[in-house]
Amino acid sequence: MARRTAFGRDLLAGQWAAAEFGALCRLWPLGAPVPYPAQLHGTELLMEYLDEPDGHAAPRLAQLRPGPAQLRGLWDQLVDALLVLTSEGLAHGDLSPFNLLVHRGRLVLIDLPQVVDIAANPQGPAFLARDVRIVTDWFLSHGLPAQLAHAGRARVLKGATTLP
Repeated sequence: MARRTAFGRDLLAGQWAAAEFGALCRLWPLGAPVPYPAQLHGTELLMEYLDEPDGHAAPRLAQLRPGPAQLRGLWDQLVDALLVLTSEGLAHGDLSPFNLLVHRGRLVLIDLPQVVDIAANPQGPAFLARDVRIVTDWFLSHGLPAQLAHAGRARVLKGATTLP
């Protein structure tokens, strides 16, 4: 793997696929907004396809310019999703507006192979703080009132500090 041979790249791809499938299988039953994990076969992960009524794939949050009401609704959904993750002691690990889809008005977390255990990983709290900062900054830059952003961020970070 360290030399990035074809065999090593295949092993890495298998690890990433297995990690993402494991995260999806853990989060889906909890009601977290993630695609339904259907099957894992080697390096291939089959999951729910999230399409729009016209058949195109659901857009990434980064592609949208939501109005105030939609922005507030998406923010509330994001805070709820992050609370589900932190209640399990997890941080996304690479959360950004590019790893969030908006599927028919519903926010969906994607790209989860690097999910981080907040307590077991010494950098876990830093990963969570970075995730929250990045998405909060995006929402603030798109017009979310600072008071709402800071309250939501505080709820998520507080939820992570009250883990058993």
